[in-house]
Amino acid sequence: MRIALIGLGDRGRTALRLLLPVEGARITALCDVVASNVVMARQLLAADANVLCASGLEAYRQVCASADVDLVYICSDWTSHTPIAVEAMRQGKHAAVEVPAATTLDELQLLVATAESTARHCFLLENCCYDPQVVRAIAAIRRGDIGEIVHAEGCYYHSLDDRWSAWRLEINRRRRGDLYPTHELGPICQALDIGRTDALLTLVSMDSRPFSGPHHYRRALRQEATDFQNGDHTTTLIRTARGRTILLRHDVMTAQPYDRTLTFIGTRGRIDIHDVGRPSHDEMTVAMNGALISALREGRPLDISVHDLALWCSVIPLSEQSIARGFAPVAFP
Repeated sequence: MRIALIGLGDRGRTALRLLLPVEGARITALCDVVASNVVMARQLLAADANVLCASGLEAYRQVCASADVDLVYICSDWTSHTPIAVEAMRQGKHAAVEVPAATTLDELQLLVATAESTARHCFLLENCCYDPQVVRAIAAIRRGDIGEIVHAEGCYYHSLDDRWSAWRLEINRRRRGDLYPTHELGPICQALDIGRTDALLTLVSMDSRPFSGPHHYRRALRQEATDFQNGDHTTTLIRTARGRTILLRHDVMTAQPYDRTLTFIGTRGRIDIHDVGRPSHDEMTVAMNGALISALREGRPLDISVHDLALWCSVIPLSEQSIARGFAPVAFP
């Protein structure tokens, strides 16, 4: 697979480093709006590697049009994910997109329609689905080890503190909802067979006041944000077609230890997964990249389809709708 990497900040350069040892992966293009990021990324490759290097706001179009690219791997900021992925698929390339792939229903519908009309894959780079603990739990659930699943919970507590970027702070200033749900929801949907034998029907979201957001905004950007929207803690409750429930909790604002916890309650038992940084993101990402590249090379279905991508990311706009309507139930499209 000839791979173009778009978005070469810290996350993108980490992604590049973790793609290099994957069997069957060859980097053929590097792209970022900032030229110096391209230069730093190019230094990670062999000196004699034949690589297209492009920079600037519209440079992704040149990369997507390249005949020497099969897969466009997108690690830019959230606001650019959908236009780059759409351009890649329209140019006949597969797309792999960092989370969240899109943040509005219109964007999600566009990604699905483009993937279907071009017959190209659009894969969500949700590495938490490849946590070894998650893989073992899903296998146990599918064997029926804890009976019929009744309820699942997931939390994502990750204080960004002094790691806030200007673009992400701005999104949180303007929008009010669960803006980052897929680390929990992806594994839960795979375990509950959502999109196959079950479906997400309705959600209700509720949030706290934005106690911490204005402080983070002032400290990072040296500006006041009296209109800061996103609450410190957002809770979302979902009911499925088979009568099961899912609880999601999201907090990137408050000063607490990192925690990504999953719980599955069945009629005959319970599985709890507590991740406090082990296994590392590197381990999960290497497993994800290997699965993605091998499936594309062999023509097999991907673990995460474009329809999974759309469903999991739809919690963002649907949670916004629920909160805006006074914490009212909202149906999944």
